Amino acid sequence: MSENPTSGEAAGTVGEILKSRREKKKLSLAQVNEHTKLSVDVLRSIEQDDFGSFESEIYLKGFLRNYAKFLGLDVDYVLQLLEGQRGGAKSTSGTMWDIEASVREEKLTSPRILNRIVVPLLILVVIILSILLALEKRKVKELQSNLGKVSVQVESVGAPASAGSV
Repeated sequence: MSENPTSGEAAGTVGEILKSRREKKKLSLAQVNEHTKLSVDVLRSIEQDDFGSFESEIYLKGFLRNYAKFLGLDVDYVLQLLEGQRGGAKSTSGTMWDIEASVREEKLTSPRILNRIVVPLLILVVIILSILLALEKRKVKELQSNLGKVSVQVESVGAPASAGSV
């Protein structure tokens, strides 16, 4: 279904092949934009082989894949041609490409400070608060029992005085 760009078209750069195929199909950049949703500026940059204007290689490859697929070209061939075309000029390629090549995947874990300091500290605070609460409850019980003793003594002291005056 998709054609190899070299069949029926002059071999050249990625941009030249895409532009040639688009013109062969008598499509304007605006018409390609309508169907692919790629902006006219992106399409123009691709056709001019201006790959340094793309934020990253991933975006470039995605745009090329969509554009080549829309034009009925062999996507794998276009991407291989891009790699070959960029091979000699990689040192002057886009801003993020060198960074992307050096990025490695890392497993995200909770910070060590959380495991080593914060969790034990929280446990210690809970223990201290529990002890303080137990001591306060003990004090309240002592006060209640002392209040009960005082009220009994007040009643016993107050009872004979009121009986003698009647």
